[in-house]
Amino acid sequence: MADAGDTRSPIETVQSVLAEPADSADLLPYLVGLLDEDESAVRLAGAFALCVIAVADPDSVTYVTDRLSDRLDTDNAEAELVFEYLATTFPRRVDAGLGDGTRQERDGREKTQGDADVPPSRDSPTDEVGRVRPPGVGFDPRNVEPNPSVIDPADPQRHDDPSREQTGGGSDTGEAASADVGGRSPQLSTADRQRWNELFEQLSDIVAYSRFDELMMLSGQQRGRYADVARVLTVADGSERALGMRLFHRPPSDAPESFRTELGNALDRWQGIDEHPHIATVFDWNRAPQPWAATELFEATVADRVEPVAPAAAFAIAIDIADALAYAHNHGVVHGGLDPHTVGLPGVTDGQAEETGATLLNVGLLEVYRFHVTPASCLDPRYAAPEYYDRQFGRIDHTTDVYHLGALLYRLLTGRPPFLGEFDAVRDDILNAAPPTPSLQTDVPEAVDSVVTKAMAKRTLRRYETINDLRQDLVRVHDELTGRGGDRKRSDLS
Repeated sequence: MADAGDTRSPIETVQSVLAEPADSADLLPYLVGLLDEDESAVRLAGAFALCVIAVADPDSVTYVTDRLSDRLDTDNAEAELVFEYLATTFPRRVDAGLGDGTRQERDGREKTQGDADVPPSRDSPTDEVGRVRPPGVGFDPRNVEPNPSVIDPADPQRHDDPSREQTGGGSDTGEAASADVGGRSPQLSTADRQRWNELFEQLSDIVAYSRFDELMMLSGQQRGRYADVARVLTVADGSERALGMRLFHRPPSDAPESFRTELGNALDRWQGIDEHPHIATVFDWNRAPQPWAATELFEATVADRVEPVAPAAAFAIAIDIADALAYAHNHGVVHGGLDPHTVGLPGVTDGQAEETGATLLNVGLLEVYRFHVTPASCLDPRYAAPEYYDRQFGRIDHTTDVYHLGALLYRLLTGRPPFLGEFDAVRDDILNAAPPTPSLQTDVPEAVDSVVTKAMAKRTLRRYETINDLRQDLVRVHDELTGRGGDRKRSDLS
């Protein structure tokens, strides 16, 4: 790898970046300098290399954005190209890299030039009118339009009830009924119509604070653990996408005003690490007019699977989640609330033992909510680590995620929670009984028992020290189960 002062040509240096983009951060000052060269080919090569490094090392985005800020007013097309790519791919990191003055100047310039709308700042709506139209007006730009052919009346059962497993699609997946565009509008009861109108009004208030150009309701809302979730169709930068619009539950009226700030900080941290392929993407969020977030959709969670998963497939799912947790821990984020409801499974079947695409949901939200609501409404007590019940077992930290992943793996292998019974009985077993062994419920090798029982050790010092240590054993046992000899590609955990 050449340094910024080597004698190679700019094109040769860019080629070296393409070979090792994750190890090229030391070349960033040199590559930014290429944007000022006279030859257009050199400027384009530098711009391309900066974008490649950003994808491999998102932590570089803030630095590059800061260095680009003084080039955005100089008709530097290549600098503009890099900035627009980073702003689209890493909006929160770009925002952090811009000073207030630069951001305001750029926002003003884009509005003057008639460019696409700039996402509004947090807690302040756009100053445009006509973004929202009443029902029945068509799906035009900047409309919020409900689709009355898809009505999902409120489920009388709460989906965050930990006393039973749900078999429906409302366990915080963001999924709801699919659209039937050609269908006729069903007859709605007065109560259903009122709920529908209330949701429309909520989304009408939210759209002015969002980055979306268009927004259409595709379903009513379902009750989730942290939020009521509605399926919506959004349009941003000319692309359509179906998302889950999460309208976060508000704690009791005596909760401090700081709750909104704490929740916003948690959402910002979640969005800051969602470039990982096994962490759910947060496309946009805001504290105003009420806390909300637009996230990707999932067909189901682990909680929706009532049958055991084949051991190899169970370990593949656990490896995906271990990758996500390792990435989060390396960026200072602890999930804290991992259980079957917080792992999305888009289209997984028992025959898919590899590349399941398991995805981590609700990252870091329990730490905000557990001081304002009953924790059992956000984390199934049967999967909770001992430290949630008794402080003598330690504090809630990265080793808590280790325990929870072990409990999740037990559920995948056996189709049942690690502990059963009423709340008091579950609590006593978690604090006093030996960790459960999957082989007592299903036919698995001894190595599977060893991984689960070590991950679920009551004392944190007896668990795997880090999630990476657990992941190594997950990969080893997975390779033994599949006979692959360790050829599974290791995910980027940086």
